[in-house]
Amino acid sequence: MSMRHFILAGTCLGVCASHPALAVAASLQSDARRVADERIAQDPGWLALLHYRERSDGSMRSQADQPRFFLSPEGKNSPATELLAGVAALHAPAARQDFACRFPARYEWLRTRLGHDGADDLIGQCPQLSQWLAGFPGQRISINFASGYLENPSSTFGHTFLKIYRQSGSELLSPTINYAARTDARDGALAFVFKGLFGGFPGVADELPFYRRLRTYTESEGRDIHEYELALTPGEVRKLLLHTWEIKDGAFDYAFLHENCAYRTLTLIDVVRPHAGLLKRFGMVTVPVDTIRALRHAGMLGAHRVWPSAPKRVRDVETQVPAQDATAAHGIALGQGGIGAIGRLPPVRRAGTLQLAYEYASVLIDRDEGERATRKAILGAITRARLELDDPEPLASRSGPATPEDGHDGGLIGSGLRQRAGQRSVSLEYAAFQHTLTNPLAGYEPHAGITVLNPELQVEGKHARLRRIDWLVAQSTIPASTLFQPRAWRLQLATRSETYAGRDHMATSLAYHSGMAWALGSDTVSSLLPGARIETGGGLPHHAGVAGALQAEVTRQGTQWSAQLALQAEKFIAGSTMRRLDVRATGELRLSRNLSVALGAGRTWAPRHVSELNVSLKWRQRSLANPLGRD
Repeated sequence: MSMRHFILAGTCLGVCASHPALAVAASLQSDARRVADERIAQDPGWLALLHYRERSDGSMRSQADQPRFFLSPEGKNSPATELLAGVAALHAPAARQDFACRFPARYEWLRTRLGHDGADDLIGQCPQLSQWLAGFPGQRISINFASGYLENPSSTFGHTFLKIYRQSGSELLSPTINYAARTDARDGALAFVFKGLFGGFPGVADELPFYRRLRTYTESEGRDIHEYELALTPGEVRKLLLHTWEIKDGAFDYAFLHENCAYRTLTLIDVVRPHAGLLKRFGMVTVPVDTIRALRHAGMLGAHRVWPSAPKRVRDVETQVPAQDATAAHGIALGQGGIGAIGRLPPVRRAGTLQLAYEYASVLIDRDEGERATRKAILGAITRARLELDDPEPLASRSGPATPEDGHDGGLIGSGLRQRAGQRSVSLEYAAFQHTLTNPLAGYEPHAGITVLNPELQVEGKHARLRRIDWLVAQSTIPASTLFQPRAWRLQLATRSETYAGRDHMATSLAYHSGMAWALGSDTVSSLLPGARIETGGGLPHHAGVAGALQAEVTRQGTQWSAQLALQAEKFIAGSTMRRLDVRATGELRLSRNLSVALGAGRTWAPRHVSELNVSLKWRQRSLANPLGRD
């Protein structure tokens, strides 16, 4: 045995010294030799189970944040030390059962990797684990993507969860596994945002039947669910469940932009397919739709089905009836207008009005709006009126849900030419994730935009300078209608070059706008968003200021091209007396799924008059690696 083997064996024995009953058996020394000879600590399966990621200096560090996730005190930073602690637990009668119950996936993997394949039912002797596994009586699994909830900034990215199909009985009773942040209702809005961005909440996995997810997402929140069966064997499904048990109670901190529902769901799948490379191209930002694309790229997605949103269907039906019929349907559903009032309408219009009233009243019940018994009585009255018609449901949804994995990829690299105030420059742009209201719409929810980590560099001759960094921009402009009046909003955290007293200075600002949006046609929306901006920068007299703001936009969104005309006016009410007025027109033409050309023109009237023209080429890819180093 080499000196390295003696050291490893001695380390293992030292870890086991707290177990007096442990005999120094030949099998323990044999396993210690195998750990060193076969470099088991570097096995992708072991690294996936412990969630180790390579750092910029080449060392390994686990993403798990709780010490209880490790057997060794040095386990977070040492795959080898944690492996030796696991080997020791396998050979210690007093520790083996505890090891199997706390970390069943890790226990089974290590036994199999070391060739300990004899009869062993220690996992079956874990009462709590056995009871939990009994709640998942299936051998097939799917990943489900719920489209973005545009009325909540933290849900704009969408959401993913897993469903384990029941072997018999109703599919709606199938159990689901949902990884999410355990939030604190006592946190204010700013504390919620800060903790969410920087991992201040623990991430936990909860289990609910599928029909409960459907009610929350498709009925209450108006989100489509795209379901993809995963090509996993029954044994792999079991392993995924065993590892879920290991992490479900807060082993990781939850961060909205990276270690979120999508990332943790993907790491569960990575444990059963560690050689698929699912996580290799994910850096600082993870969005749910990119995880679906990663699984498709790895050939792991099977049959696809859609569970459509009820409110979206109602919106679609509403666009097919005259405005006065929509008003009548609204009154009928709320019990504020009698069904007899539409008796003089032509049969087709009467049927359409009753259909819209019925579906809208159903949404109100799903959302628990109003007194439930009254709502059900109204539904009954509408149903009786529809039974008297020859065609009680003449209107069908005219548009299907966007298939998320077919949209443009989230990462962005762009290059362009700009002429501003008579000076020409080259712009270089990067984004960890970006979809704006002027990007090609295919595959994305309309009226919503998200940008994360979007710096732009400006090069003039031999000089280069940072023009801006949009840290986070999220926007929703769902148009109001007779039946729905959603809030339109825009949130922006950015560092940008601003003009103060005739000179440019970098300033960081947090702006929030909230208002309303209105449809101007089938694909065009206008919005009016009053708001406020908090700004800090060396150009302000007191290095900080607060401005009232108004943003107005007209946006046309399409699958091949989109365009926007935007006006923004600001007046400082604290820290300065400065005013700003800016008008911009932008457009983007899709050349291919991930390639587009963008045009822009702008005019600023205050604090100085400046005109700007720009053209750029934008190229997108599935996910961009962390530019600041590895995890």
